[in-house]
Amino acid sequence: MDLSVDGKSERIPYSSHICQLYSKVTEIAGVTARLLRAGIVASEKCLFAAAPAQVQELREELVKLQLDVDALIAKGQLILSSEREPFLSNGKRFDPYFLLSTHQTFITQALRDGWKAVRISIDMTWLAGELATPEQLLKYEALCDAVFTFQNRPIIALMHYDYGKLLPSLVVEMLKLHPISVVGKFIRRNPYYLNSEQYMIKILRMHREKERKEPGPPERGGGRD
Repeated sequence: MDLSVDGKSERIPYSSHICQLYSKVTEIAGVTARLLRAGIVASEKCLFAAAPAQVQELREELVKLQLDVDALIAKGQLILSSEREPFLSNGKRFDPYFLLSTHQTFITQALRDGWKAVRISIDMTWLAGELATPEQLLKYEALCDAVFTFQNRPIIALMHYDYGKLLPSLVVEMLKLHPISVVGKFIRRNPYYLNSEQYMIKILRMHREKERKEPGPPERGGGRD
């Protein structure tokens, strides 16, 4: 199975993006290793980006799954990155559109090189924690849903967030953008999932409602006393 947590498994189709909300950063490696192993066996190209300690933990988990990590890296099927700059605009600014474009480029190059599909996993708290606003994170997730799902892209993306560092309201909105989420030891299919089209309609309605409630500019006097 593609996604396995504490003995529970799910088959994940292409064009999926999954959210893992973790309380300890050490929760990332186990979930990600099994997801990437399934991709490696299926001749897919895989990428994992996180802090050096988490990259090392993932490497160790892949070894436990009897994968030759160095050989996979050497032949270009596996990329392990602990550098944030390639995923940030100008190497320092979080931009939802730029990050999505790196995924698109990764897919295109992988298919050109003969891989069947791709799997991408990024610790978003490490990448964007102090750089991105809540609105930017939601925009990024909505963009991924729109592009991956509606364009039927050959990708499975697993993004990790430390929910202790997210506003409660942001956690709720984040879950709405993911049909499947990993929370603690549970894989959850989300009955409140809104695809990107539905989500953007919701945002537009909220903006219109806000504009209606805001007082207009004061009227200027029409004549002289």
